Amino acid sequence: MKNLFRSLFSVAGLFAATLAFGGIPSVSVIVSDADGKAAFKGATNTSGAFATASLKPGNYVVQFNSSSAALKGKYYALVVSAGKKKVSASAVPGEKFAGGGVAMKVDVGSGLNINGLVAAEEEGAAKNGKTMVWIPPMLGTNMPGHWAEKGSADEILSRTRGTVRQQSIQDLQDKGHGTLGH
Repeated sequence: MKNLFRSLFSVAGLFAATLAFGGIPSVSVIVSDADGKAAFKGATNTSGAFATASLKPGNYVVQFNSSSAALKGKYYALVVSAGKKKVSASAVPGEKFAGGGVAMKVDVGSGLNINGLVAAEEEGAAKNGKTMVWIPPMLGTNMPGHWAEKGSADEILSRTRGTVRQQSIQDLQDKGHGTLGH
């Protein structure tokens, strides 16, 4: 089973990512039913996996939380399944686990349980045979983080863009250079 998950994993048919299992800190997992009542409380194991006992049919929310500093600065893929129903997310920043956590909804059929996996994504997800890198959101814009081809202008720009100090912006505005229409 571990070798199956180590193979290329496709998320929404857009790209495949190689998943690494070693050294992922434990992540708290709470599974709640439609009424908000906890049906399962536990944590991922050393491979990043968890499984509940059989659950009553219905809609459930799986909440992932962790305050581990080791998750920060890395990206993770999450997979939650109940029988043939599968929900996945990729490129989840580790910082999200510490804030409000990461929640996923899944529908559970009769006699089924919920299985899940939290796996670190290695840089270099593949799309159409090309190496992709994650470009984090740029501060000061509304542009979300996204995948870009390694070596593309977008990727090079993200590595070479500088930062502007708040004081520099304030100085420009004070001199009248930071207003529209002037």
